[in-house]
Amino acid sequence: MVAVASLPRTLAALALVVPLCAHAGGAASPVAQWLRAAAISPDEVALVALPVDGGSPLLVHNAGQPMNPASTMKLLTSYAALSMLGPEYRWRTGAYLRGRIQDGVLDGDLVLKGAGDPKLVIEDLTEFVGRMRHAGLRELRGDLVIDDSVFDVGPGSVEAFDGDPTQPYNVRPFGLLMNFKATRVVVQPGDAGARVTLDPALDGVEVESRLRMVRGACRPGATALSVRETGARAAAAESPPKIVVTGSYAPSCGEQGVFASVLTHREFVHALFRAAWIAAGGQWDGRTRIERGAARGSPWLEWESPRTLAEIVRDVNKFSNNVMSRHLLLELAGRTGEVPANPERANAALRSWLAAQGLQLPGLVVENGAGLSRSERVSAAGLAQVLVHAAASPVAELLRTSLPLVGVDGTMKHRLAGERIAGRAWIKTGSIAEVRTIAGYVDSASGRRHAIVLFYNGPRVDAAPALQEDFLRWVYANG
Repeated sequence: MVAVASLPRTLAALALVVPLCAHAGGAASPVAQWLRAAAISPDEVALVALPVDGGSPLLVHNAGQPMNPASTMKLLTSYAALSMLGPEYRWRTGAYLRGRIQDGVLDGDLVLKGAGDPKLVIEDLTEFVGRMRHAGLRELRGDLVIDDSVFDVGPGSVEAFDGDPTQPYNVRPFGLLMNFKATRVVVQPGDAGARVTLDPALDGVEVESRLRMVRGACRPGATALSVRETGARAAAAESPPKIVVTGSYAPSCGEQGVFASVLTHREFVHALFRAAWIAAGGQWDGRTRIERGAARGSPWLEWESPRTLAEIVRDVNKFSNNVMSRHLLLELAGRTGEVPANPERANAALRSWLAAQGLQLPGLVVENGAGLSRSERVSAAGLAQVLVHAAASPVAELLRTSLPLVGVDGTMKHRLAGERIAGRAWIKTGSIAEVRTIAGYVDSASGRRHAIVLFYNGPRVDAAPALQEDFLRWVYANG
């Protein structure tokens, strides 16, 4: 961890970057050579490498220009969450009864109040349902009522970011998010050529296979799965939801699968809960509806997440989970007492925290805190300033080790593997159309740690990985 006493000198040195760094400084700078080799325009790139223990930037180019950071924006969100909420923070989901349990029967509604848990997965729900059964509840004769009042993020269950609502990264936040509103569509060889199932199971959801069978040996491209859905949307809809699987499948390839976001949040909770409830020996034929403010008084039972915020941040950064990161940003609003949490209140809470830390990020634009955005902006100098500040904080180790380790795991598992820098750099990646970014920490060959940021915003995204890796190698060798 960088000494706190050196932090003002480090940030003061970085503050000089903004007015002076329109282009890479120094005749020996390799940036111009990298850009020429990649046929990339200088104004499409911003980068900075800054020693976290104080001193002038090692390398800098265009670092004061706000640019789209893609998923490296998660670094700001996760650092703020760790600092404001604390690494041991946990989420609690409450179950409330509308009526009394008599002889194992609840002649009324069961209310589940979501707390915004970003990772309430099927294993958690199965255990929570098991506790309900153990507490004496066998049959529900009312409805399942969802109280999602913790968040106010507007209508819709998915973003229209890239036109594919089945992509799990497009899922919008929800107070009672379950299993990321996603299931794995599993295809296996069967008597009729293919058997299609869902993992986890979604009760009452019809699965229709329209796959084209490919005979012969398994080969690249023989299996290509696509998922879409039809069916119910309104709470009182009569037709059941249906998932249609299309594409091609070669039985010789064995089990294949694809994760897909399906149904609305209400439909998904209904189908997932009902499947878990019936599997636990419970009975229920009611419906599921959303009723904000339905949970009143003390909960009958409460589910506390087995995961701390530190563990959640690791998932967010290692695997770049968008909906989890969006939940973290919204949670910042709740920390200040602003309920229901919405993006505006969360943004205000984040900016208030930045100001309290003495962190000034001119040009910062935060839409959802995940980087799945065309409007989010931050400068390379600004994000590097955040990384240096984090390196001097009590959560320094937690944040750094939450990042993908180069050549070892996460989104950097297969990059620079076997090279000297492997295992010596912790790098968050970002990728959307015409944006490729990296940010994190590099321990150079000299043993000195650097905060690094590189943003590329432009059409030549195929050239960006080589540019990123040249930058990382150079910092490792020269830092």
